[in-house]
Amino acid sequence: MNKILIISLFLVCVSFLNAKDVNKLVWPHSPDEPRIEHIGLASTSSEFGIEKGFFSKIFDFIAGGEDVVLSSPFGIYAQEQRVYVTDVLTKKVYIFDKAKDKVIIIEGSDNETFLYPIDVVCDSKGKIYISDSIRAKVYVFDEDGDFDYAIKPKVFKRPVGLSVNYEEDKLYIVDAVASQIHVTTLKGKFLYSIGKKGNGDGEFNRPTFIDIDNNGNIYISDSLNHRVQILNGDGKFLQKFGQLGQTIGSFASPRGISLDKDNNIYVSDNMFNNIQVFNKNGKLLLVFGNYGAKRGEFSLAQDIFILKNGTIYVADTHNKRVQIFKLLKVD
Repeated sequence: MNKILIISLFLVCVSFLNAKDVNKLVWPHSPDEPRIEHIGLASTSSEFGIEKGFFSKIFDFIAGGEDVVLSSPFGIYAQEQRVYVTDVLTKKVYIFDKAKDKVIIIEGSDNETFLYPIDVVCDSKGKIYISDSIRAKVYVFDEDGDFDYAIKPKVFKRPVGLSVNYEEDKLYIVDAVASQIHVTTLKGKFLYSIGKKGNGDGEFNRPTFIDIDNNGNIYISDSLNHRVQILNGDGKFLQKFGQLGQTIGSFASPRGISLDKDNNIYVSDNMFNNIQVFNKNGKLLLVFGNYGAKRGEFSLAQDIFILKNGTIYVADTHNKRVQIFKLLKVD
């Protein structure tokens, strides 16, 4: 009987360990070597790692306070201890600060609330830049979320995606309606615009998001041209890849774009509901995700942000959550 009991316990343990392996969600699937792993879902402050203290919980209970819950996450930016998320439905920007166990909520400037906050990014000093496509402004806040100033050049029509060139202290602003990229100083002085509406090299049709590599080159989701364009920081055309299609490597509506430490390019597509990964030459390396509400599935995937440690954040808009992945290896 004792031997039978020991064998039974052993089999239960083995089954439990195998179940853990089965529940691990990776891409590509076996027998190929896994390169990306799904590690989390977050739609509330607690799921972002914010642990309220005892007295905070008592206060919330008495005051009727509730956990912050995302409604329609759109733009995303991350640091090691902070995740910044714009929410176009609540018209707020949430900063989930794990180090301080608190959520900072930004609703607008001193004089006006956000109407449609699209993207968020920080500079090297911690200042926070938030684009509002309807207000046609970029609002700037200090690291505590207090309003500082607004950037509103006359050329703005509908600012959406944002990225900072940290070496040159420049802010790059994608303008969806103007089909241009505007460049300002971090203080808001207008410098120049890149591109115009069209489908030629260096021209755009409703671009959305942007990222910058270590050499200052800019990567733009040229959404209605169904492609990605790469230009240098002054706007000189370097390369493009992608076309309208229904096969992998093609695009329907490319949106979020982000580079990992090896300058591989991750592009979300809110029609295909997946993330496609390309190398710096535009060669397709990997595809992960599909339509749905389970782990690793998307409904209107928008912005992407990748930390240097390989953590990948994706705004899964219609699923009302942020999905979190870990880069294991991409050649």
